[in-house]
Amino acid sequence: MRIRREALELAFRIVLSCPCDVTAEQERRVFGILQSIQPREPVAYEAVLEVFGPANTPFHRLAAFTRWIAPVEGEPVIEREHVLRLNASSYHWEHAASTLPQALRGVSSLSAWMLAHMVLPVRLLPDADGELQAVYRFGGAHGQADRERDARGEIALRHVFMPPEFDPAVAELWAVHFAAVVGPLAPAEAQLMIALLEANQQLVRHRPRVSSVDYRDFELQGDNQEFCRRRHAPFWGVPPAL
Repeated sequence: MRIRREALELAFRIVLSCPCDVTAEQERRVFGILQSIQPREPVAYEAVLEVFGPANTPFHRLAAFTRWIAPVEGEPVIEREHVLRLNASSYHWEHAASTLPQALRGVSSLSAWMLAHMVLPVRLLPDADGELQAVYRFGGAHGQADRERDARGEIALRHVFMPPEFDPAVAELWAVHFAAVVGPLAPAEAQLMIALLEANQQLVRHRPRVSSVDYRDFELQGDNQEFCRRRHAPFWGVPPAL
């Protein structure tokens, strides 16, 4: 199995936004692999998995998911699409749900907590105070309306972390995971994510119960925006002070 640079970067950014069970040294080693990959020249994914040994990490689940959907013939190559499919699908939702017993002490709203685990297609817009927020819209123009349930709506993800190396003008839609904006989305990628999210019956039931999420005061866990900023800094630099 091999992986392309853009796929590993997206997977790595998602891990940095999550309190996953990986060490700082492991993250540095994965980033070193990422920096060594040439564009359009995928590398052996085993090098990434060897960083973690037998532990069950998001990188292992990405390999398992890719094998699950890969064609029978030929060597699988992990693309950005695989990373988006994994993290916007019910596959990832079910994994997040499986961790709830250990996380329960830090959860005040199950619906908001579960939604935060999913990679969502969002628009980056200023809030009433001029601060950046990510707006996840579902139904109508940004999804598929369903007459059998309340499918239309939007959720304001307040106080997201926008990495300074990203230019908000390059895309209309972006991927967000917890408080972190993890990359721009091509139109086809956004449509794929919308289809996967709409197919998740549990997510569709939970999301109308969430109107906004403030990542500076996330659940009972504190400032998730600052958490994402701190995890990002060793790899892409410290953003300028506000």
